Amino acid sequence: MKKIAVIGAGPAGYTAAQELSKDGHAVTIFDKETALGGAIYTGIPEYRMSKVFLDKVLQGLTADPNVTLQFNTLIDQAAFAKLRAEYDAVLLAPGAQVENTFGFETGKGIVAGLTLLYDLNIKKNHDAYKKYKKALVWGGGNVAMDCARSLIRILDDVTVIYRRSEEEITANKSEIRDAKKEGVKFDLLRNIKDIKHDDQGNVTGAEILKMELGEPDESGRRSPHPVEGSEYFLPADLVAMAIGQKVDLKVFDENLESGENHHTNEDRVFIAGDAYTGPKTIGSALIEGRAVAKEILADFNK
Repeated sequence: MKKIAVIGAGPAGYTAAQELSKDGHAVTIFDKETALGGAIYTGIPEYRMSKVFLDKVLQGLTADPNVTLQFNTLIDQAAFAKLRAEYDAVLLAPGAQVENTFGFETGKGIVAGLTLLYDLNIKKNHDAYKKYKKALVWGGGNVAMDCARSLIRILDDVTVIYRRSEEEITANKSEIRDAKKEGVKFDLLRNIKDIKHDDQGNVTGAEILKMELGEPDESGRRSPHPVEGSEYFLPADLVAMAIGQKVDLKVFDENLESGENHHTNEDRVFIAGDAYTGPKTIGSALIEGRAVAKEILADFNK
């Protein structure tokens, strides 16, 4: 029996733990939150996805003698080094935990998208946002749709700003349709150039650029280009930035880097889920969990 530490209780992490347990190994899952699910728990609103299935997964893991769950546990560099010394393998599945803000400082009317969803879904801190009158949601992915649909439930005026056309939006088409039905407005072929503030630092609106589409880029979608001289001011007092996430492995080890086939550059340290692929679907994370478990087992059998 080997001992494996899994950092992150999202679908990639708990699926890997299930697979490793089936092979008779002892797995401990660490997560900084109070519950199972990762971004499913912290980011996806209940109205869009019921979390009942997570209760069933938790029951299974709790009943499994090979699996130990440690919530409310933040793994920093010191803790990571200790895990490496105490366990036969360490799996990193923390998700894509760092939000892109394009250099804008959050606060006083600027909020990162996942932070907004955490505030509304986990903290239930709706009153902190009800003071705003007009919100702009910057982005076109599922996080942007979740932000817009969450905000329209507490605010009267919510607009999605997206730099491409609706055809290129990466969010689920059903999410776009539902957002429109709920009253969310869409300003397409638009991008935020700058966010404006008053003398107290509060957001007053955004400088918007009109965009036009050119040839397809590496994503396969037509690339957006600014229209020269098209800037205009759009009033708003809240800007939610849902413009992507990235992974920062340096929170665990300054020298840690992602490698090939779910390995990292460090011996016996693996990576899976959004931390490996970038933000993707729940289905992708489940596949990742099974794939990395096979690679860990193969590594044990060398």
